[in-house]
Amino acid sequence: MNIKELKPQYSIFGNKGAVWGNKCHIYKNGKGILCGIPGLSSNWARIEEVQEIGCPDCLEIYSKELELV
Repeated sequence: MNIKELKPQYSIFGNKGAVWGNKCHIYKNGKGILCGIPGLSSNWARIEEVQEIGCPDCLEIYSKELELV
């Protein structure tokens, strides 16, 4: 999923490993990373200007959250 498709309260997050492995996550304001991993590092996804979210768990949770709206 491209970050341009995210709703306003969501953004991309990824440490170096997530960036290198094409598994960046979705971060929700006030909640954290959707799949539950801790976001305790620098946001390398933003630093490296990554455009694609690749975490399958985050994508599934995001899709379910949009269905509830």
